[in-house]
Amino acid sequence: MQGEGDDRFTVRPATRDDVDGVVDLFNARSQRLYNENQATRDVILGWWNSPRFDLARDTRIALAEDGRIVAWAHVRNPGKPYVSIGCAVTLRPELEDVEALWDRLYAWGLDRASDFVPLAPPGTRVAVGEGANAVDAARRAAVERAGFAFTRIGNAMRIDFDEPIPAPEWPEGIDVRTIDIDQDLRHVVAATEEAFLDHWGHVEQPFDQALAEWRQSIEDLGDAFDPSLWFLAFEDGKIVGAALCDDRIADDTSRAYVRSLSVRPAWRRRGIALALLRHAFGELRRRGFVGVDLEMDSENLTGALGLYTKAGMRVIRQTYVYEKELRPGADLATREARG
Repeated sequence: MQGEGDDRFTVRPATRDDVDGVVDLFNARSQRLYNENQATRDVILGWWNSPRFDLARDTRIALAEDGRIVAWAHVRNPGKPYVSIGCAVTLRPELEDVEALWDRLYAWGLDRASDFVPLAPPGTRVAVGEGANAVDAARRAAVERAGFAFTRIGNAMRIDFDEPIPAPEWPEGIDVRTIDIDQDLRHVVAATEEAFLDHWGHVEQPFDQALAEWRQSIEDLGDAFDPSLWFLAFEDGKIVGAALCDDRIADDTSRAYVRSLSVRPAWRRRGIALALLRHAFGELRRRGFVGVDLEMDSENLTGALGLYTKAGMRVIRQTYVYEKELRPGADLATREARG
């Protein structure tokens, strides 16, 4: 895995003492691509606290001769059923032309990802995924050299609150309120998992595993979690949709973010998603936010791009989504709409 220029760098697993250097690395890259910081110390440490995240086994950092962290790689343990694994590599902008370093870290990532193949159900397809901003030519080239194939484009979308937000038009019988974590979380997870069965690439996981992940992510946020920004739509006491928002955009406290917008299949095509979105936008605007961002699949199987466009959002950047098959077999990931 050595190559020209590669011997200038020491590669080792990350430790918690490296967090500030990793944040600096991530933000150097996001400043290069987006002119903004996208990482904070609290968010990175929260990620590293995830139960299945093992710094020693799932990460590598590269250090220059002066001790600076100049590259990062990680592999995401997906949990059961272990068929859709994540892999990502980041280099400092001034080193993005060092192909040998990209290649060394992707080779490590694919080797680590292969450890999960035997854990997947027999006969199932196992693949590893990665993404690269459309203008991030160095990462895209490295991903393709590593044997990943292009699959999709993801959109980052934005609305600026320059104009009043139209009032939501709720279908008869639909009510909305914010979440009560103790009472609602289990039902929110169940409803969201059901809704995302139609999301391209989604892999259904055991419910207890999904619920534990949601609880852990909320716990990691601590006081930064604001349940009053999680909006739930009900009919006859059942959660039928949700718009889960927060204000955790690093380096820009003026903008909010929609982490998830979903409507259960049996309640679609009634205007609930648009009403939820406009309700969330109205509430966020009243709290002083100047706009909202979100990310979505440009070819979403449920027509989300049309919905967000109708709500006044526009595409601000795109991500190329790649995948590399580690083992052929029956595909557990959603590839087409289910009914």
